[in-house]
Amino acid sequence: MKKLLLLVVASAAAFAPVAHAEEENPGIAVSLKAGTLGAGVELDYAFNKNFNVRVQLNSFTYDDSFDEDGITYSGDLELKSVGLLADWRPFSGVFKLTGGAYNNDNKISAAAVSNGDAEFEIGDYSYAGSASDPLTLAANMDLGNGTAGYLGFGWGNSYSSGFSFSLDLGVLFSGSAQASIAASGTAYRVDNPDVQFDVAGSSAEAQMFRDEIEAERRNLQGDLDEFEYYPVISIGLGYRF
Repeated sequence: MKKLLLLVVASAAAFAPVAHAEEENPGIAVSLKAGTLGAGVELDYAFNKNFNVRVQLNSFTYDDSFDEDGITYSGDLELKSVGLLADWRPFSGVFKLTGGAYNNDNKISAAAVSNGDAEFEIGDYSYAGSASDPLTLAANMDLGNGTAGYLGFGWGNSYSSGFSFSLDLGVLFSGSAQASIAASGTAYRVDNPDVQFDVAGSSAEAQMFRDEIEAERRNLQGDLDEFEYYPVISIGLGYRF
């Protein structure tokens, strides 16, 4: 990741036109951002009116519930990313073309718990948990690769000092999300409540349960495989010193 960031900075510097004496120290811009990557803060350094680089930090957490194959999960969407971006302004104005990379730590963590009051449809059967040792399903989804490229365009963060608004539109090439589901506790099949088993045990019922859980994970993974690109829309308010 460090080598990639250094390459972006070096490339922008190498191709930046030579600035006039009065443009040698245009100043740093600081911006507050909000968008599909979450809330963020950004530092912007302009080499001249055509080229600048930006370092961006984004974060956001949202709690919600969702249904997946008959199971209701309570989960957290956690957005975390750090980006290094290079802007080219072909008309020496506010319009920009952007390329760069993000350290991507966007993920979803969710859990479903049954102590006998909730039934989970897992494969061909319905399961419930024990009141003394509840059945817990923990689902985790890493939303893409750890390092993701970015291409986009936008307006704003002008070269002149003072306040400015910005709008960025682009695509994060995050890659497919990766899903996992883990189970713990004691469970029983709803159609056979007299046979309870430890889901991590060696019984035939436990092995069948784990096979069904793996089938659920594959179904969830199949739903996520189509989402290899993450749309990026953000607005910002900044000030260049």
